[in-house]
Amino acid sequence: MSQGFGMRREQRQLLSEEVRQQLATEINNGTYAPNEKLPAEPEFARRYGISRPTLREILSGLERDGLIRRVHGVGTFVTPKRTRVHSVLDLDIGVTEAVTAAKANLNVEVIEAKVGRISPWIIAALELPHDAEAFRVERIIRVDGVPATHGFDVIPLDILEAASSPVYDGGSIYQFLERQCGVHLVGGVAEITPVLASVRLAKMLDCPRNSPLLRLEQTERSASGVPVLLSQEHYAPGVFSLTVHRLRRDRTDVTGPRKSPDGF
Repeated sequence: MSQGFGMRREQRQLLSEEVRQQLATEINNGTYAPNEKLPAEPEFARRYGISRPTLREILSGLERDGLIRRVHGVGTFVTPKRTRVHSVLDLDIGVTEAVTAAKANLNVEVIEAKVGRISPWIIAALELPHDAEAFRVERIIRVDGVPATHGFDVIPLDILEAASSPVYDGGSIYQFLERQCGVHLVGGVAEITPVLASVRLAKMLDCPRNSPLLRLEQTERSASGVPVLLSQEHYAPGVFSLTVHRLRRDRTDVTGPRKSPDGF
């Protein structure tokens, strides 16, 4: 009995994934026009031979992928196609620089740009005194009018004090550090983590709460090895395509036998 139930559940999952892929393909190839209202749930469920709860799960996944948007009490609509910005993670470039390179329309909304207190983990990352303040910048970066990235950047005050023109104009943080502050950036290690959109991030990035986001966090260093920037970015689904060039090392470096410090 339990084996039969398991088989039926697996069949439902396969059918659900098949319908999901079919719908995604139809939306992407133009079967449904941008902003077109999709059929009501009962009609949609009958068309694909699935239950309404299964259909709702499929639509939730498509909404998280940015392909549709659901308006409570109104219906489900196809999201207009977004510009895709391709960024290579091997290169240490900022979000605004990547958008400009893609020749897309860039708009930066500065939510905050001021000196203030910072969290202990940021103090530790920037190797600052425990009671230090810093220059904080929070931005929403839009691509062709669509919210694409939430950025939060922190710069130590001594970097600004050494600048010839320490006025941030809302553009590239990297160019601000290099041109106005005279810092030679050499890069840093980026940590990439999948996260779910909080209520605040969902509102700013115009996506449903708990939508999957990609968080990129990096401490940028100068040529002298000093931390000069803590950057945390949240990427909304469907706008950025992030790639990394991976090189395969000699297998003996990775899978060869290793000894402990004691020789065992």
